Amino acid sequence: MRRIVTRRRGGTGELVLGLAAERNLRWAAVELTGVAEEARRRHDLSPVAAAALGRALAGAVLLQRISARSCRRLIVTVTGDGPLGRVVAEADHRGDLRGRVGNPAVEVPRGADGRLTVAAAVGRGHLKVFRELADGSSWESQVELVTGEIGVDLAHYLEQSEQVQSAVLVGVLEGPEGVRAAGGMVVEALPGAPAAALATLEANLGALTGVSRLLLAGSVEGLLEAVLRGLEREAAERSEVRFHCSCRRDVLLPKLVALTAEERAELADERGLIEAQCAFCGARYHFSSGELDPQ
Repeated sequence: MRRIVTRRRGGTGELVLGLAAERNLRWAAVELTGVAEEARRRHDLSPVAAAALGRALAGAVLLQRISARSCRRLIVTVTGDGPLGRVVAEADHRGDLRGRVGNPAVEVPRGADGRLTVAAAVGRGHLKVFRELADGSSWESQVELVTGEIGVDLAHYLEQSEQVQSAVLVGVLEGPEGVRAAGGMVVEALPGAPAAALATLEANLGALTGVSRLLLAGSVEGLLEAVLRGLEREAAERSEVRFHCSCRRDVLLPKLVALTAEERAELADERGLIEAQCAFCGARYHFSSGELDPQ
C-alpha cells in the first residue's frame, strides 16, 4: 500500500550553550524561526497560536539542553482555560522539535500596543514538564501559570520545581507571511554567583526591547550581546535544532487494528481506506481494510 506523508524534515535553527560571569552563570540560547514557521504552516496556525507554540517550543528545547541531568526527551504542556486550549511542545536529545495546540485557529483581541496577547489565548491553568532521562527513568512536575505568557511561567517552574534562580526569555515575531523571528534564552545563576554579576544581568534584562526583534538577524548573537553585556561569556557547544516528528506508520497500524469492525467501517472512505493523521506534524497515512483485519 502506498504511504502518503508530507515531508518530515522542516525548518531548522541553532542552539548555543555556554557560561558567563567567570562561570557563575549558565546559559542557553536558541534561534528557531524556521522551526516555528514550519509548525505554523503544518498546523495552519493563527498568529497568536503560532506565537504560543513557538514560545513553548523554545522553552522545551532550552530546558532540555540546560538540564543538569542527562535528559533524552522533554515535553512542556501548558493547559489553560482560554480559547487556545492545550499547548504541547516536545524536544529531544537529537535536537528534534515538534508540537501542537488545541485550537489552531484561535483569535483574541490584540493589546493596546497592537501586540499579540498570548496570555488571553492561554488563560489560567498550569504548566507541566515531563522529562525522560538517559537511564530510562522519567518524572514530571507542574506549577500554576503565573501570567500565561509562557516565558515567565517557565522561570516560575524552574524556581518552584527545581529551586533554580533563572531568567527565561522566549518570543515570536509575526509577519504578514508567517513567522519572522522566534527563539529564546535561559540564564541560570549557579551557586555562589556574585551579586555584582546578578545586578548586571538584571539591568540588561530590564533594558531589553524584545527577544524576537533581537533574533531578526537570523542568529542568537544579538540576543547574547544584549542579555550578557558586560559579562564575559564563552560558548561551549553549538548544535542544530529542527522540526522533525517521530511518528511512524508501523506505530499507528496496531492502534487501528485494535478498532472494532464497526469503528473501522465508520472511518473508511468510499475506497475502503482509512486515513490516520499525526496530531504533531500533520503527516497522513492511508491503510487498506486488508491491513487492518486481525490475522
